[in-house]
Amino acid sequence: MKTISLKKVAAVAVASLGFGLMSVVPVQAAEHSASLTTSINLAKSSSNLYTAGSTVTVGMGAVTVAGGSTADTAKYAGVLTAYPAGGFVQVGAVASASGSTGMLLGASQTATGATLTVVSLKTATVTANTAGTIYAAAYSFVPTVAGAYTLTVFNDADADGTIDPTETRQTTDVTITAASGYSAPLSTILLGTGTTAATTTTNKLAVAGSKVAGTVAANIRVAIKNTKGEAYAGQVVTASVSGPGLVAGATNAAADTAHTAVGTARVSAITDTSGFVSFTISSDGTAGVSTTTIEVTDQISGATTTLGTKSITFYGSVAKLTATANKTILRAGGGLTGGATGSTATVYNDLAARILSTDIPAVIISATDSAGAQVGGLTIKMRAADTTVANSTSSAGGDDVAGCLEDVKNSTNVYSSGGTGFYNCAFTTPTTAVTGKSTKVTFYVLDPADPLGVAELTAVVDVTTGGTTPGTETISFDKTSYAPGEAMVITLTCKDTSGNACADEVASPAVTFTKAIGGTAPAASTYTAGKKATSSTTPTVFAPAVAGAFSANATSSNAAKSAITASSSVTDGNAALLTQIDALNAKVVALNALIAKIMKKLGVK
Repeated sequence: MKTISLKKVAAVAVASLGFGLMSVVPVQAAEHSASLTTSINLAKSSSNLYTAGSTVTVGMGAVTVAGGSTADTAKYAGVLTAYPAGGFVQVGAVASASGSTGMLLGASQTATGATLTVVSLKTATVTANTAGTIYAAAYSFVPTVAGAYTLTVFNDADADGTIDPTETRQTTDVTITAASGYSAPLSTILLGTGTTAATTTTNKLAVAGSKVAGTVAANIRVAIKNTKGEAYAGQVVTASVSGPGLVAGATNAAADTAHTAVGTARVSAITDTSGFVSFTISSDGTAGVSTTTIEVTDQISGATTTLGTKSITFYGSVAKLTATANKTILRAGGGLTGGATGSTATVYNDLAARILSTDIPAVIISATDSAGAQVGGLTIKMRAADTTVANSTSSAGGDDVAGCLEDVKNSTNVYSSGGTGFYNCAFTTPTTAVTGKSTKVTFYVLDPADPLGVAELTAVVDVTTGGTTPGTETISFDKTSYAPGEAMVITLTCKDTSGNACADEVASPAVTFTKAIGGTAPAASTYTAGKKATSSTTPTVFAPAVAGAFSANATSSNAAKSAITASSSVTDGNAALLTQIDALNAKVVALNALIAKIMKKLGVK
């Protein structure tokens, strides 16, 4: 029970607290056992929504008798007179506090000493909801369990700490609901690369970083929610690293970006102040896979729950380059291969074009360390053995017309080569390049294991040149006839005017059919290695359902705009069935004759 003493100013008349007028009675000459208070009024928060573990504050105003001297004192006390089982707690009190919407407001007060004695009660009418003023007093308690509570505030005239029959009092009922505790299903952890704030997009991607000590490879953003889906502050969030790596944590506001501190320990425990916490994962100088486990300790139940884990790969020095060649017939007469289709101005592996294009790079270089982990952050250079066939470049991708750029992988870029440690490469040829030539192109990086700094790690790709204008184009079926609805493989072949395979990325025409087919007819596209074929493993084109001959047709883009055609047919399913029936009947007749012959020899009639 907490008491508040109000020192009376002589001859002060205090009106009612907005609950109707109260009569003013003469002030008593002394405090002691005589009550100076005619009424007490209590007001709860306007929301009147309280949960276990949160503070309940009730404002108090009082009407006292007029007259008397400044030596007169009115003392007040608050106590819980009803509460659920196990729910009793002490009631605290303040005589000076800022007003709050919905609280009972009143005259300015000053609290001094442990007993919170009010040394001045100005002449004023106590009113409700007057912003910027101070309410006369306030009582508060922190319920620990849900249930019904009753707060009683009384004028403890005789200062004995008990409620006497003649002492003025007032009660208010407070209903406490169970607190909305921590919800693991509604809480989230997101992973981001480096110090770029983690998002739902970055969370879908693998993250890797250099093993160089102090390198921030990743950040993890944790959003703590209660069972209502609201930000849930006050929880202890712990990040623990297993494998290589160090962690640092910080509390963050909802709109904050990831913090950038370099990790200093294997475990970081942060008490969040807004429902959000972020951690950075830094290298400790060791390569390998690092796993960070996020745990949340609920401030109410004290239970610790594992929210989830995030893995990061710390890679070592590059030890190997591997090339995957996708387009190796370069453009005679000059031009770009492995960039945006048909373009000589934009490099396909430039970031913006990479995300939007459906092309694949001419060559994809995979760089790995001694343990097989992908190695990022390299500058992959290239050189052609014969620069009359292909250009060499020492620059690394970007908006150059050739070179290699480290792959960018995100949720939009579905054509990514794999992300960190993969490098997308394009070729260019000189304007003097002629069709039918070949050379080797070497992709290389200095070998960090060489103490002299001169040895290289390399990957070699063979390339040739082809014309960009078709001389002849043909179309073919994979079979001379099909069953109705059977899968078909349609292949277009392109030769340049010199009879060599056309350059990669030369346009291929659309194909039409003289009968309705199943699936989708091949659309206009591009050639690779002089061919464009539909898939045999995941077919998209199916034979007509009607028996008889049919053809596939296209128009060449050569100078003559030649017609391209090929023929096939669909077998008559009924005719085949009749043939089978006739053959079966013939076998039945022969069998009957054989049976009759055997019976004759046996003398069976």
